[in-house]
Amino acid sequence: MAASLGAKQAMVSALCKRFSSDPAAFLSKAGEHDIKSLLSDILKSSTNKASADHHEEVTKWIEFAESFPVNTESSIDALNKLNEELVTKSVLLGNGVTPSEADIIVFSTIHSSVVGLSNTDRQKLPHLMRWFDYIQHKEDFGESFEKITLEKAVFAPPEPKIVAKSDEDPKTKKTADKSEADSNTKKSDKKGKVAGQANQESKKAPGKEPAEKDKEIDVSLLNIRVGLIRKAWKHPSADSLLVEEIDVGEAKLRQVVSGLAKYCSPDELTVL
Repeated sequence: MAASLGAKQAMVSALCKRFSSDPAAFLSKAGEHDIKSLLSDILKSSTNKASADHHEEVTKWIEFAESFPVNTESSIDALNKLNEELVTKSVLLGNGVTPSEADIIVFSTIHSSVVGLSNTDRQKLPHLMRWFDYIQHKEDFGESFEKITLEKAVFAPPEPKIVAKSDEDPKTKKTADKSEADSNTKKSDKKGKVAGQANQESKKAPGKEPAEKDKEIDVSLLNIRVGLIRKAWKHPSADSLLVEEIDVGEAKLRQVVSGLAKYCSPDELTVL
C-alpha cells in the first residue's frame, strides 16, 4: 500500500469531515484496512451519499492510490500520467470545480512525493501542481499535511502609452485652419480644370483612412477584471443558460447570462 499510516489517518479525518462522520471510529482501522474498505465504512456511517453517482470513477482513483509506487522514479511516472489526466480538469470527478472524495484520497496519497520534488520537476507538472494547490486550500486537512508554496508567474500589464498634448491654443489653431482652407479654395477656383484633374487623381490614390484602420490596437486599453460569482441560478426561459451575479469590486454586483449550465450547476459556481 503506497500511503503511509499518517497519510491514511489524515485521509480518514478529511473524509469524515466531508461525510459528517466521527473519525474516532475509523482512525484506529487505518493501518489494518485498505482505502476502499475505509471509504466504504465511512459512507455507511454517513447520511451523505454524494459518491453514489460516481462510484465507478471513485473506484478508479482508489486503485490509483492503492497502486501508487513508493519508488521515487516510478512515482514520477505516475505523477506525469496524473498531470496529463488533469489537462482539461479542475477536479478529478465531474466537469465542475467541486472537489470529491477522489481528490482527497489522491491528494493524501501523493502528498509526500510532491513535497519531495524539486522546483524544476514541479514546473514540468503544471496541471498537477495547479490541482494540488487548489485542493490543499479548498479542503480542510488541518495540520496533517504540509502546505506547499508554489512559485506563480506574475503578470505585469504593459504601461499605457502617454500621448503628448499640444501646447497650441485650440482657438488659434481653428482660425489658422480656416484661413488655410479659404486660401486653398481661392487657388482651386483659379486653377479650374487642373484642380479637377488633381481631385480625380487624389480619389484614385490610397487614402489615409485604411492606414489608420491597420494600426495595431493598444491592448492596455482593455479593462480586464476577475470577479467572484456570488449567486447563480437557472435562466427562467432557457435551460442551457445560467444567470450569475458577479462581484468585480464595484458598488453593485454585475448580472450576466452565460452558457455554463451544461458544464456546472449553480452551486458549483457560487463562491461562499
